[in-house]
Amino acid sequence: MSPASSRSFAIIIGATIILIIYTHAGLSFTPGLSFSPISFGLGTSLDQRRGADEVLPVPSRTYVISLPHRVDRYEDMERLRTRLGVRWTYVVAEDSRSPLVARIMSQVRSLRQEELKMKEYAPNSSFKLPFEWPTPDVAVSRASFPESLPEAPPSSGPADEPDPELPLTCATENLTLVPYSSRLPEYKILSLSRIACWHSHLSVIQRVSTHRPNEVALILEDDVDMEEDITERLTAIWSLLPSDWDIIFLGHCWSNESYHPPLGLSSSSDLSSSVSTRLHPSYAPLCTHAYALSPTGAQRLLLDLTYPRFAYSRAIDHALAWVVQSGRLNAFSVVPSVIVQRKIGNSDVGMGKGSGWRDRLVKGVHVDGGSS
Repeated sequence: MSPASSRSFAIIIGATIILIIYTHAGLSFTPGLSFSPISFGLGTSLDQRRGADEVLPVPSRTYVISLPHRVDRYEDMERLRTRLGVRWTYVVAEDSRSPLVARIMSQVRSLRQEELKMKEYAPNSSFKLPFEWPTPDVAVSRASFPESLPEAPPSSGPADEPDPELPLTCATENLTLVPYSSRLPEYKILSLSRIACWHSHLSVIQRVSTHRPNEVALILEDDVDMEEDITERLTAIWSLLPSDWDIIFLGHCWSNESYHPPLGLSSSSDLSSSVSTRLHPSYAPLCTHAYALSPTGAQRLLLDLTYPRFAYSRAIDHALAWVVQSGRLNAFSVVPSVIVQRKIGNSDVGMGKGSGWRDRLVKGVHVDGGSS
């Protein structure tokens, strides 16, 4: 295949990935827990129209990503919701065994294979594939998508059958890859579970991007605990945010999120002096169990997460951390975390109960409520 043909095929595969994203990124919600949107300002003043049943100190929507078969997690999240007296909407997560996830994996493999054919790389060494971040003016519109997906090349195998080839590895930085080795740690393998997790978050982010201009969203995973006074803590620091913030990590892991100096303390804070909740510019936050998004932030994030050379290239939390490090989002982190992962059951993404990172709350709902 000539270089021009390889580039054309890579473009087709890239368009296919985007088409899969937008065709299947619809949300599924559990009935009875959704609520109507409320318009409010994102500026430095807190809007008094905030409902008393919202987690954030401003009018917002809260989404909880959860697999239907994880009844244990649903029950725990319901206990948490009831104790806090809040409302949220459950979003059905993508199952790692679904044909959609297998098809996405196949397309990612095809895209990488075609890119590698265009240039020689030294064996058994890491290599950087060509990469340029997308800009809004070159974003592909849904109207330009073909009506049907191109067939996957014969070498990649049917999407609904196990792939006989070596596992793919997670990319780092923009698009740096390392060859597969049986000695690689599990978290560096691009598994079907990581593809499914990416798609689940992407579905919610796409929904948030369609919110009214001033309507914030809180996105949660289904294995979290929160500070009992989380709204009070956030109220004390929320007014410090700039009006153009994109994302706020209410929980994070494996990163020193106090690396940058904190934003100034609010003069109207009524928290006890013993409470040290601070708001810092984000450094490189990992874990996606709790983050707030503005609609503009969701639109910016969606542009990057659906970019074919970046989409589904690694674990979703590593993707967000790299987007933040690349300066593409106006990101902030709450320190210490006010929402943490409980890690009391098996992970749906990694092995066992997930990574070894453990975070603690001052007074968590589950811990102090006797349901830890």
